[in-house]
Formats: sequence, structure tokens, C-alpha cells
Amino acid sequence: MFERGILRGLMLVVGLALLVAVLPTLVLADDGNPPSGPDASAVGHQTIAGNPLTIHVAADTSIQVLHAGQSDGQVHPPAYDEADSGGFGVFTTSPPGLGQGPVVWGPDFAKHDDSSANIVTPWLSAGPQTTMGTGTAADPWWVQTDVLGPFGLNVTQWVGYVNGRDCFTVSYIVEAQYFDLPLPFSFFHAANMHPDADEGGFGYYDAATGAVGALNGTKDFLEYLVPYTQMGLPPADHYQEAGYQAIWNNIGTGPFTPGPGFNDSIIATPYHDTGCGLQWDLQLPGVDPPGNFVEFALDWCFVEVEEPEFVPEPASVMLLASGLMGLAGYAGLRLRKN
Repeated sequence: MFERGILRGLMLVVGLALLVAVLPTLVLADDGNPPSGPDASAVGHQTIAGNPLTIHVAADTSIQVLHAGQSDGQVHPPAYDEADSGGFGVFTTSPPGLGQGPVVWGPDFAKHDDSSANIVTPWLSAGPQTTMGTGTAADPWWVQTDVLGPFGLNVTQWVGYVNGRDCFTVSYIVEAQYFDLPLPFSFFHAANMHPDADEGGFGYYDAATGAVGALNGTKDFLEYLVPYTQMGLPPADHYQEAGYQAIWNNIGTGPFTPGPGFNDSIIATPYHDTGCGLQWDLQLPGVDPPGNFVEFALDWCFVEVEEPEFVPEPASVMLLASGLMGLAGYAGLRLRKN
């Protein structure tokens, strides 16, 4: 699994050229802040303690993020290390003879200390999380999480961060372990975002990059997800920003009740309790690349902006700074100068 991700370039993310070696034993270097060990909660997580981002990666694929310029976590619930976000697999059909479906799989929110997300079938742990790296551009911090889904599927999530960046990368590999029959499915990465102190915001979308997210109430801080499409990785097929409950309902309202999927829209105004996500419509065996696995990735970014004017513009403007892939869609939206 790990080797396939490297060969396809999943480690070449966050706008970096990375050098990664597969070793029999991975040893964290002494410098920097390597990911720390799991906590004592029911789910458990690993922590990348960077600056400006601290990232808690839970064993069920959920993620909490703390930005140094903000007072608390960027995902609901903001006071907890395990949050309402992560990867979801929606399977409306099953391979012939396996007799399952429709099913919705995702993080184990029932075991979180606090959650407002819909309860779905939880991913099953496929072993301890793996950590590596020193946080440099040549050797980023990485947390690998392996979980099992329906039909013997294996899902590997990689979360990578280079210290000092405003973005981190989330990549996924979904592999069929026990069958080679066609299996269409949708995979979602979604979050109940917390760009403001009271969890509200204004929807944001950039058609040029596919970025979707929300500005806070004063429109000087932006949180967004953007598909990573280099190295032949697929773009997201759909996106949505809306009230957080609509995001969860469009993924699925329960373990056996898939939702309709994301509807390619945002709520630009009024101010609302915001959630957002990206959706990939995929098939196993994979067509591109060929084989019994598929892979895809996104960057998750947090940007302090200089001008809070919220005016959509037809053309996209790329702001290449601080490792950002892109930031566009609003007149006067600029990075805050330090």
C-alpha cells in the first residue's frame, strides 16, 4: 500500500518535491516535533505539533486542526482533539455474491467525546497508526492510518505537513483485497468547520482550483479544502459548503441510508454554521490507475487574509505564497502581511 502511494506520487503534495524512502524500520529524527503518541480516549490519535498548524489525526480518519492565530480548534467541537471530520465511503451496490449494500462507512463518531455528526458504520482499525518525518520540506511529518471497510476494502489515509506551511495534505488509497469485480462507490472528505469563534462563516468556492470552504464572520480568516490533481490524481467530482447538518445528510443519515451526495453549491450569505466537503465518484477495479486500488488527495488550508471584502469575481487570481496552491474568487482577498 505504502509503495503504491509513493510510485503514484502521493507524497509529492502541499506544493513540494519530496524525497521519501521505504525502510524496514522507520525512525523519527530528533530534531523538529515528530507526531506524538495516541491519547487515552476511546478512538485515540496521533499529533503533528507544528507551527502554525497542530494536527490531531485520529485512528478513525477524523482530524482536528489548531491554527496558531486562532483561539481554538478549526473543526467542531473546537475544544476536543477528535473532531467532526474525516473520510467516508458510500456504497450503494455490492460486488456480486457479497450481499451487502447500500452502506455508509466513516469515522466512529459515537466514540468521540462530543459530536454532532450523523452516526454511520465505523471504519475498523487495521493496526496501529504509523508516524514518520521531521517536518522539513525534504522529510515532512506523516501520519499513516489504515482502516478496513465493507467487502474487505482497505483504506489508507496519509496526513502530511511541512512545518511553517498554512496547508497540510490528506491523501487516500482505497484497495480491494478480496475481489476483482466492478464496485462503483463515492468517497467523501468532509468537516464541520470552525472558522469563527461561534463556528459560523460565509461560504467560499474557487472554480479554478475546486477549493471549497468558508470565511469567518469578519472575513479575515479562510479555511478551505482543495483537490490535489497533480501526478495524475483525479479531481473531485462534486463539492458543497452549507450548514453542517446538510453536509452530513448528503453523505448519509445512517449506516444503511446513503444521502444524495454533494450538490456543487455554497451558501455565500447569510452567516451560518458551516460545513463543507469534497466528493470523488470512483470504481474498483481502478481504471486510472489500473488495478485493484484507487487514490486521490486534497490540501486543507487556513489563511489569514488582509482584506475582508466578499465580492465574487469571474476570473481566478492565484496567490502563491506560504505554500498555498491557490486562493481566488474574491476581489481584494489578500494574504495578511506580517
